[in-house]
Amino acid sequence: MHLARKGATVAALARSSADLTSLGRAVGAEDLRLTPVAVDVTVPAQVEAAFDVVDTELGPVSFAITCAGTADVLGPASEGDPELWWQAVAVDLLGTMLTARSVLGRMRRRGAGRLVTVYGNLGDRGAANVSAFAVAKAGIARLTETLANEMHDCGVRVFCMHPGFVRTPMTERLAWSGDGRAWLPEFGDAAPSRWGDAQGACDLAAAIASGAADQLTGRILYTGDDLDQLSERCDTDPDLGRLRIRLG
Repeated sequence: MHLARKGATVAALARSSADLTSLGRAVGAEDLRLTPVAVDVTVPAQVEAAFDVVDTELGPVSFAITCAGTADVLGPASEGDPELWWQAVAVDLLGTMLTARSVLGRMRRRGAGRLVTVYGNLGDRGAANVSAFAVAKAGIARLTETLANEMHDCGVRVFCMHPGFVRTPMTERLAWSGDGRAWLPEFGDAAPSRWGDAQGACDLAAAIASGAADQLTGRILYTGDDLDQLSERCDTDPDLGRLRIRLG
């Protein structure tokens, strides 16, 4: 919605749901150039078909954000259902890979474009009882760096964005569901004082779309980052560890 309100032509891809339907109504009420498209991002054929629709109806994709994910599988990995665990990883990690695969292939052929994946602190903290989500986020960070390297010579940039601690239906479930209270009580206790809105993430996404972060391709970017300062630091410190997943 934020990018559409700034004048961008936007496609919103998600599973068919009441939320996707209500987005279409909201867009119509504001007269925005935003098209909802139903797709399961864990199914390769559906992802390709969705971007075919986008290309046909809206034109080539120049900027994309992948943000599908779930944190519904909680508790010790040694006691959990392996199929549910893997399904939770797949929504986030496989969904990101399939979306990136489709988008980057199209961008590579045009020699331009920017892709943003979505990260979270659990990818580097190794917190107990939320292993599926943590594994998926760690994988996304490494996948982003790999994709950026693969796209290095073709004019396409790939970034990982940490959106901050945003209140969403998913984080509400983590804080207040029965499983959330049982396995992550400290999360629910701290949530009311830490929750913020998504404005910082919207501003960062818009800045990346503008090209302001192009020198930081492959890195994890946080809301509130000074992109100019970080870009300057990269000239003298190309590894800039805090922006990459690392040991230690």
